[in-house]
Amino acid sequence: MVAKLLVFDLDDTLLTTEKTITVSTTEAIKACKEKGMIIGYITARARPFKGEAFFVDNLPCDFIAYYNGAEIYAGDVSIESNVIPNKQAINIMNALNEKYPNTKIAVYMEPWSWSPRSGEAWNMITGEKIKCSILELPCCDVQRIRVVFDDNDKISLSHFMTTETTFFITADGTAIIINKNAVKERALTKITEWFNIPLSDVIAFGDDINDIEMLKIAGKGVVMGNANDTVKSVADYLTETNDKEGISIWINKYLL
Repeated sequence: MVAKLLVFDLDDTLLTTEKTITVSTTEAIKACKEKGMIIGYITARARPFKGEAFFVDNLPCDFIAYYNGAEIYAGDVSIESNVIPNKQAINIMNALNEKYPNTKIAVYMEPWSWSPRSGEAWNMITGEKIKCSILELPCCDVQRIRVVFDDNDKISLSHFMTTETTFFITADGTAIIINKNAVKERALTKITEWFNIPLSDVIAFGDDINDIEMLKIAGKGVVMGNANDTVKSVADYLTETNDKEGISIWINKYLL
């Protein structure tokens, strides 16, 4: 099988349940890089702050997209930024708080993040902390709003969206609100345009609902054994679970 670019989701795909990357997976990805393949990652996770260790630090990394595709980088070069305008984000969070006061909302608005647990805005670069409510946050555009529902609330987030926002629900039931263009399939398309590689020469690995469209537009979509049936239904290939060397098994079988 010929592949020019490999793209990996992180949680429950590249990472085990213990949030580690196995030695065999690391070796397999490095071997692909040695064969000339472009290697990268598209994750719903936030960008690590300056100096913070990150999961892929010991792996080849030609590109990475954070916040599901809100911030896309090739090396140190920003390819695209897809954020929620500050005023829209504040209005969404305010409306959610008013209607569902038990809902827990966390927000990333670089360089700041805010968590309901601490009630503090934290500058991820300087380390500065500001005690504030969610409506008193620094005036920055927003990469991602994370919403954890109260078990008793039946919420339809569609009513809170604007023409510039969308959301998805993760496998654990958490809702992620993002700019409508901060989706993995768009991030992958922008990356392939940057490297001048057709999507047909891409192999994508994923496990969750927000990976589906990325898996579908890639030349080959490889779905982890721990994915749910909806995600598995779009797979070109199924592999073992993230805890049973699913990535290294597939790479060694088909690419090395």
